[in-house]
Amino acid sequence: MTAIEKIGEKLAGEPKELALRFAAYLEGAGIRPEQSEPGDGYSLMKGDRSVGYLLLCGGDAFPGPWTIWFNTCEFEGWEAAGEALRDSAWAHASICGNFQSGGKECGCGDQPGFTREIFGKVFENRCHSPLMYANPSDAEERHAEALFGLIG
Repeated sequence: MTAIEKIGEKLAGEPKELALRFAAYLEGAGIRPEQSEPGDGYSLMKGDRSVGYLLLCGGDAFPGPWTIWFNTCEFEGWEAAGEALRDSAWAHASICGNFQSGGKECGCGDQPGFTREIFGKVFENRCHSPLMYANPSDAEERHAEALFGLIG
């Protein structure tokens, strides 16, 4: 099932509208959502490189009915990106589930958390996916688009 079909199946209202806008952005940016397994997740592929992950669960699922993860925090030209985008990235720096749960498996491996530098600020005990936007608002979805635009 394509990501657009999954959005139509799993989401409604504003989350559906925002996820469809995000899917249109991905298509225009040449980023392909590839279903990573039978289920609700899609690897976001730029060429042969996975740059993120899109989860479309719907309902009251954790971490949200839809969630965007980044697989990198290396953003080209971030210095000129502006304070709003910088602050959004800092606010969405993912905390490592293993660190947060006292070493219990989070589903992403057994690492204790990584040190990440995001827009010039160092964060400790972060997930291997350094940024997470769970059920993003209109502004957060636009920030996610802008951040994907800075990935080389």
